[in-house]
Amino acid sequence: MKALQSLTDMLREHVCDAKSFDVWAEDGALLCGQDELVDGFDIEYTAIVFIQDVKIQPHILMMHIVAWMNTYDPYRQEKGLAFPSFATELLDKGRCDIKIKIDLQEGYSLKENESGNWMQGGERFDCVSEFQARTNKDDLGELILFVGHLDDLP
Repeated sequence: MKALQSLTDMLREHVCDAKSFDVWAEDGALLCGQDELVDGFDIEYTAIVFIQDVKIQPHILMMHIVAWMNTYDPYRQEKGLAFPSFATELLDKGRCDIKIKIDLQEGYSLKENESGNWMQGGERFDCVSEFQARTNKDDLGELILFVGHLDDLP
C-alpha cells in the first residue's frame, strides 16, 4: 500500500506533524484473476485522512491533495475512481478538523528475483508495487506553447 504511505509522507512533510493526523484504509478489495499462475493483482481501497485541531485553511490542504494526485494518480477518471470527498468543521482561532476520503487503486506484479518470497513454476519472484510518481516536474523540459500555424494551407 505504497500510495497510502506516500500520502501519509506528503501530509507529514507539507501539512502538519504526525501527531495531528491519522491515515488509514477502508473498504478494500482485492482484484485478481483465477488461474494456475499468479502474475499480479490490483487492490482498491478508500484512504481516510483525518486531521484534527490543526491551524490550516481547508483549501490549502486540498491543494496539497490535488498536487499529490496529479503526481501519483493522474489517470483517476480512466480508472473510474470517484472524486475525493470531505467533511470539515471550522473551530476557533483558525483551527479545523478535516476528514477526506480518497479512492485509490494500486497494481502489484511479480518480478523475478532469486531470493524472492514467492515461488512459482520453479522460479522465485518478489511481489512488487507498481505505484510510482507519474510525472516529475524537474524532468520535464520547457513548455512550448503552439498558438497556430501560418501559411500552411494552399
